[in-house]
Amino acid sequence: MTDNPIFAVAARAETLRARGADVITLAAGEPQAATSAVVVEAAVAAVRDPVAHHYGPAQGDPDLRELVAANVTRDTGPAWTADDVQIALGAKHALFLALQALVGAGDEVLVAGPGWPGHAEVVAAAGGVAVPVTADKEFRVSVDALDRCRTSRTRALILSSPGNPTGAVHPESRLRDIADWAQRHGMWVISDDIYRAFDYTGTYQSILRVAPQLRCRSVVVGGVSKEHAMTGWRVGWLAAPREIIASARLHVSRTITHVPTVNQRAALAALDDHDTPARAARDYARRRTMLVEALNQIDGIDCPLPDGGMFAFPDVSGLLHDRGWSSSADLAAWLLDTAHVAVVPGEAFNAPGRIRVCFAIDDETLITAIDRLKAALGPVPEADTRQLEEAR
Repeated sequence: MTDNPIFAVAARAETLRARGADVITLAAGEPQAATSAVVVEAAVAAVRDPVAHHYGPAQGDPDLRELVAANVTRDTGPAWTADDVQIALGAKHALFLALQALVGAGDEVLVAGPGWPGHAEVVAAAGGVAVPVTADKEFRVSVDALDRCRTSRTRALILSSPGNPTGAVHPESRLRDIADWAQRHGMWVISDDIYRAFDYTGTYQSILRVAPQLRCRSVVVGGVSKEHAMTGWRVGWLAAPREIIASARLHVSRTITHVPTVNQRAALAALDDHDTPARAARDYARRRTMLVEALNQIDGIDCPLPDGGMFAFPDVSGLLHDRGWSSSADLAAWLLDTAHVAVVPGEAFNAPGRIRVCFAIDDETLITAIDRLKAALGPVPEADTRQLEEAR
């Protein structure tokens, strides 16, 4: 296993910031906004409650599990109860718990690419082998691509819609095809729904909404990190068949004991707050358009409009060719050092020639970042052009 390359970008940005540089971070996979006051007040109240000072159930707070179950039922269609839910230390931990229950040494798990490196990392951490599945030009997984990667060792598929870094939302027809394929081959489907609140096209559907027959071989992963700006609180969950939950509960009991009660109380308040995610989605939709239009005004950049999520994922290969950079990693390093704008190179997602740019920031910061990118990547003065030609 290797460290998540996104963290390396964030660490470099922090180093520059500590030296006095005014760095704008468009690399983080988190909202810039603070957690809402109602959630913070719930946590403060929990801190003052002596009950929250002691051990709690390994599976998680019953009230939180019941509310999660209700939300998952609403999203997916099939019924879920509190007994079907395990509270975890964020969605990444939930993914690990699911894979720990499903995967043995050498078992293969299909992971869409370009995709978040954390999916492959949690597969490896559970002893499995992550097999990348190349998505189509719209960043959606097809049954043909899945079948080309399937072997006798394939145990599961991790599906994320909207995806990270691409923002792609799988349409209903594609989800139905994938569900039929999974059922035909006895495959488990792990649905990473962490970006479900950020769908700008109105086309998001849970795969279980389309194919409820997968209920007995599906794991639904979610959390409060993205839609409630609570990445640091580390509260996520998995909803799954009882045997998966039993394994997850045992693993939690033997390792972390349980997710801190104060954090769970905060998550409970978050799930009762429907205004914050809706407001964030409206703001992100507007900022998405602002960023994509600006990037497409820069020669050499081709940026599709993402269906959902928090990121633009432009193709910068034309820019690399014109300016003499050998990779998007070189470009990202140059932007950080020169323009003091942090982005994630596509190599982190097995997508060389692209960069990931987060738009989950406030308007003023985004406008400043766009101005810096345009200034840094705009038309090259004639003298600089000659120097680039001589350097090639």
